[in-house]
Amino acid sequence: MNVKEYISSGIVESYVLGLVSDSDRQEFEKLCMQYHEIVLARKAFEKSLEEKLLKDATMPPPHVKELVTERLKNFSAGVKASGEPVNVVRNLNYLKWIAAASIILLVVSAIWALGTYNRNRDLAATNNDLQNQLQQSTIHLNELRQEMNVLQGPGMKMAALKGTAHAPGALATVYWDTAKTKNVYLLINNMPVPSSDKQYQLWAILNGIPVNLGIFDMDTRQQRLLVKMQNVQKAQAFAITLERKGGSDKPTMDSMYVMGSL
Repeated sequence: MNVKEYISSGIVESYVLGLVSDSDRQEFEKLCMQYHEIVLARKAFEKSLEEKLLKDATMPPPHVKELVTERLKNFSAGVKASGEPVNVVRNLNYLKWIAAASIILLVVSAIWALGTYNRNRDLAATNNDLQNQLQQSTIHLNELRQEMNVLQGPGMKMAALKGTAHAPGALATVYWDTAKTKNVYLLINNMPVPSSDKQYQLWAILNGIPVNLGIFDMDTRQQRLLVKMQNVQKAQAFAITLERKGGSDKPTMDSMYVMGSL
């Protein structure tokens, strides 16, 4: 018998994959006992097939291995209990590929399920984000409408505060309700961002005397168009100085950034 020709005929691959007839299977297993070359060819193909199947597979979690092992035990016990003759070589091959196929199937199913879960989770998160953005936009729009209504009220006066030598490009606008509430609203057009230990402070000026109207942060303009400051009964001009964090009782005149009169 020419062993090399027998091996190259494809019988080894067909046997391992379970594609041979009973007569060919019996003949192959008989020859395996006679020719070690056939056994080596079978093992080589089994190894290459296993490597190919598991090459890109993600290792399953420990409980998957336990599940497969338990199922194999049940399968083996069922075969023995049936009393049917068992061919050791062939059943070991089948069990090996059943185990490998089961693991791969479980891994693929787990990956698919995880991908589906992640996609659904991402879609839900995106939907929630869009809903929140829509809600915030609606709130911001309503606030903007209210602020615009305030600016259009009768008796509203405006003072454009222009930059000083400290910040020539700085600009802010004060809206003052002189008719009813005496409320003061600040629009931050363009002001440099101060250091973390500093804050801007708005002042109303009457006959050269400054009146504190409160401090404000630069990030406020990202939340509202207008910043409501403290009200004032009378004023001739307004100014903004840069003070230590928390504000000052008196303005630091050499840190005045903008000023404007009515």
